Amino acid sequence: MTAAENPWGWFLGYLLLGVTGSLAFLDGGYIINGEDCNPHSQPWQAALFLEDDFFCGGVLVHPQWVLSAAHCFQNSYTIGLGLHSLEPDQEPGSQMIEAGLSIQHPEYNKPSMANDLMLIKLKESASLSDNIRNISIVSQCPTPGDSCLVSGWGRLASGGLPRVLQCVNISVASEEVCKARYGPVYHPSMLCAGGGQDRKDSCHGDSGGPLVCHGSLQGLVSFGQPPCGQPNVPGVYTNLCKFSDWIQTTIQAS
Repeated sequence: MTAAENPWGWFLGYLLLGVTGSLAFLDGGYIINGEDCNPHSQPWQAALFLEDDFFCGGVLVHPQWVLSAAHCFQNSYTIGLGLHSLEPDQEPGSQMIEAGLSIQHPEYNKPSMANDLMLIKLKESASLSDNIRNISIVSQCPTPGDSCLVSGWGRLASGGLPRVLQCVNISVASEEVCKARYGPVYHPSMLCAGGGQDRKDSCHGDSGGPLVCHGSLQGLVSFGQPPCGQPNVPGVYTNLCKFSDWIQTTIQAS
């Protein structure tokens, strides 16, 4: 299997050029100290597969469009919708739809790690149901302390794979905390969440998955500082309030 874009090499090189600390991109995330989601409670959750192998999360934002992290880009993949486990044959009503077009944000990685989002157009529209539903994207930026939910199928803290979709509640961190932790690479396209004493976090394998605040899509899992789930070390998410115009314009133009 060809993995999703792996920024470890160039990011570590960037660190060696003068950045202190030990940061690392989520090359694919896992949920830390979460729990099984209620089945189909996140009907907008998408799974990206490459040759039947799951590698990133995504979010259905329109019947024919999925948002994910730009670093999850592949030339072709299949999108799973309506899944609780990652086995479509165990999920009546789930859909597996081929991706027809992937559009990374034009400013992705300019500067390094910024603007980490892409839109994926499905070859056919999803059939919406109780288990498959698109979610609206926020128009307002988050407030520190907002309670949000992040979900994904990435590896667990134990190192094993989850049987079903995992959920965890985390709080939005202030911009000051985010800048202090990720200063050399912090960009306004990012927001931080998590970092509490409860060690709840997203991590490797959750990339591209949703951060939902107050019922709307606030962010996408992007990167963090390993090991995941450290107190006072929040994870980084793409701050979607900064991209509502680009998302709408891209969908309408394509």
